[in-house]
Amino acid sequence: MSHASLVLRNARIYTQVRADPWAEALAVQDDRIVWVGPDMHASDWIGPETQVIDVGRRLVLPGLIDSHFHLLMGARYLRDLQLGDARTVEEVQVRLRAFAAAHPEREWLVGQGWQYSLFAGGSAPTRALLDAVVPDRPVLLIAFDLHTAWANTAALQRAGILNGAPAALSFGAVVMGEDGLATGELREPPAMDLVRRLIPPLTREEETDLLRQALRLCAGYGITSVHNMDGNAYSLALYRDLEARGEMTLRIYVPLLVEPGTSEDAIEAWVQATRDTQRASNGEGAHAAAAPFVRTGCVKLFADGVIEAKTAWMLEPYDDGSGDCGRPNFDPDEFKKLIVKADALKLQIFVHAIGDAAIRATLDAYELARKLNQPRDSRHRIEHIEVLDPVDLTRMKRMRVLASMQPLHADFGSDPNNPWRQLVGPKRWAWGFPWRTILNAGVLLAFGSDWPVVTMNPFEGMRAALTRPKLDFSDERSHFPDHRLTLTELIAGYTLEGAFFEFQESEKGRLKPGMLADLAVLDTDLFNLPRADLQAAIASTRSALTIVGGRVVHRALA
Repeated sequence: MSHASLVLRNARIYTQVRADPWAEALAVQDDRIVWVGPDMHASDWIGPETQVIDVGRRLVLPGLIDSHFHLLMGARYLRDLQLGDARTVEEVQVRLRAFAAAHPEREWLVGQGWQYSLFAGGSAPTRALLDAVVPDRPVLLIAFDLHTAWANTAALQRAGILNGAPAALSFGAVVMGEDGLATGELREPPAMDLVRRLIPPLTREEETDLLRQALRLCAGYGITSVHNMDGNAYSLALYRDLEARGEMTLRIYVPLLVEPGTSEDAIEAWVQATRDTQRASNGEGAHAAAAPFVRTGCVKLFADGVIEAKTAWMLEPYDDGSGDCGRPNFDPDEFKKLIVKADALKLQIFVHAIGDAAIRATLDAYELARKLNQPRDSRHRIEHIEVLDPVDLTRMKRMRVLASMQPLHADFGSDPNNPWRQLVGPKRWAWGFPWRTILNAGVLLAFGSDWPVVTMNPFEGMRAALTRPKLDFSDERSHFPDHRLTLTELIAGYTLEGAFFEFQESEKGRLKPGMLADLAVLDTDLFNLPRADLQAAIASTRSALTIVGGRVVHRALA
């Protein structure tokens, strides 16, 4: 028996192996687990060069996988004004004033994370509210969901849109006021980009440094893999450069973002970019060399927007009397054509679909691809699924479409001051964020955060799913659907299913010999929390030790 490079001892290891879910120690050689078992036998693997870590009976999980993440976007936002916990417009103004004073050198003032609940009383994000604080420099504040922006007059003037968009937008809107001028509210990326494109870009060195910061944040939460939801040749090159330097501490699955107007040639070019990692993505020769940190082989499309901005596409009108159902992001024929093309190229497809009409259109396109290209193990996914028509749940099961969902997003529907709740309306609440119904139907479900839309903290996501109230706020005895999940279901959704969702179930998601040595040692034993302490204790959980590919990338152990 050869000695291990690393041994963990004195642990409570939750292996996720059904036949034998618990162990006390494990041994690692290079980037793989070579042994898992009782602590009494761990010494067999220890030699003079072995790194031995006693984790003090702490809980060890497979490395957590965030199945919906925006790494580069979130990293860029780390330098911006943070507004996620601002509770009033006045608080936003105070923070903006202080931020402007602290950064006199910045030509543009950019912030992110404000909540729609700031305007619960029927008010709206207007340029006048920002002009009152910063009239002399352009300001752009991005909403938490990245689908709405709030600009001051200087920003609108620089973009030449104070009098409205120069031409019809493919999606979204520059909201106009009764005075014939733009109010300062910009809905969806096509409108937001009219301003955003003027912001001086960061240098490559600045972006790389911000990525390092984001990697450290992930490691602190025990996140060892993410499915990145926006990608292009530039971001792929940034990630691979960090990997080549030996600085990448996070496994990243990167899709090409396919937008309206994307050519089929561009999708074919993305296939070329995947060829050097194709072996890893299909599992062939998996143990021949160290597993790559950066993989591709997938594409991402937006079928619609978000409910709060009324850009999600619904089968029935929003519950505000407007008669508005939202609308699709793509021309329907273009949407189907691009999905059929990507499927024909054997790419996995992720589709952002929040409204029930967008979900149906996505399933229609997947069904057409199956018909034209023949069924295969495609593992196509729908991201978000905030309102689902029950008819389409059976279609998801039949076509083996995967559900990628974000537990913290359900807090929107549980907040009486959030527009999500009012716009969806009581008739659809039973099918809002329907995790339990989806799981019970046999559709596979993986979890993520959507960082930077919400915190990347996976334990906050678990808290939301474990303690979620019914959307009608009825008690446990009512017949209204209860979509709370169990801890074991959640851990599976952040590990096993996350691995399956990227064709990596033979590589990670479990702690057993042959699997990648990606794991997290937690500072809280989630399986032994008193019910009364559940909400606070889970949310405050952190990783005491994070290991990726057999290398310690975060350590907070005493």
